[in-house]
Amino acid sequence: MFRWGIFGTGAVARKFVLGLAAAQDMRASIVASRDPANARKFASDLGLAAAASYSEAASAELDAVYIATPPSEHARHALLCLDAGRPVLIEKPFAASSEDARAIIEAAAARNLFCMEAMWTRFLPLTRALKQAAGDGTIGEARAFAGSFCAADLPDRAKNLFNPSLGGGALLHRGIYPLSLACHLLGPVAGISGAARIGETGVDEDVALSLRHQTGALSTIRASLRANAPLDAVLSGTGGTIRIDAPIFRPFRMHIARTTPRAGEGRGGGRLEALKEGSTMQLARQRLDFLVRLLRGQGGRTALHAYAGNGYHYQAEEVRARIAAGERESPLMPLSESLHVIEVMEQARASWTSA
Repeated sequence: MFRWGIFGTGAVARKFVLGLAAAQDMRASIVASRDPANARKFASDLGLAAAASYSEAASAELDAVYIATPPSEHARHALLCLDAGRPVLIEKPFAASSEDARAIIEAAAARNLFCMEAMWTRFLPLTRALKQAAGDGTIGEARAFAGSFCAADLPDRAKNLFNPSLGGGALLHRGIYPLSLACHLLGPVAGISGAARIGETGVDEDVALSLRHQTGALSTIRASLRANAPLDAVLSGTGGTIRIDAPIFRPFRMHIARTTPRAGEGRGGGRLEALKEGSTMQLARQRLDFLVRLLRGQGGRTALHAYAGNGYHYQAEEVRARIAAGERESPLMPLSESLHVIEVMEQARASWTSA
């Protein structure tokens, strides 16, 4: 039986436990919180044991610890567990700063312990299929990505999202989803520019980023705590597009449309061009848009890659498999990439605080 330690009693920790409970017996697992009463309530609700403190939990006989505390606490709790000899799965963002991220990575390496960021979307069936399609020429050379995670919440400093001292903000909590996916599909980022709207709570509530990857590909990322927008993404290539349907944080359907690169238009003029650009032809084209796109090869196909349960167990299965194999990290979510994403977010924050 794989015994988990759970640090934190928030909504994400609850979803993680519920996702695992459908596949394994969680009664031997243990939960810890800064408030022991919260830990006891969480444990009672979900059939776990409760620890009196984080230190007590870390010293228990555990196979791994899932850290779902606020980002500001990730480094402290990860180092506590690693010092106790416990492998860790750390909720995204991996850390609140690149300095913290490096400290975690160095501690895991020094103790030869497994460590991974809990970017759970990375392990869903659709994301794996998307990664394959991005690299096998399905849409030609992948050259651009656009992703959005915007959802309107009421500002409340009592929530982690809106509390700067706990690592709040749209970029860390929501922008990380499309940003991590962009890096996964198109590789490391070589250049970045960004803008943000800082709310009265002191956190970035609206964010827009433009990225240039080392391959030359470009990405645009949007994130918001105060505005609504489609929670989807599009990967564009020389031979087509892949649209990832919402929600971007738990996708299960994508639409693949292949196209033939255009050879370019010749010099216009004459009666034919006048006819094509006339109101009658344009009105007919608008009404027959679907048929026109189909004739051009843009009809495409929809690919469904359903996830089991609530989807949270895939990352846990990866942790168990890698630990059983004696490995220190996952090739699907390597520590170098987690660090890189944190560094990119730091550069983004620097670009708007210095503006």
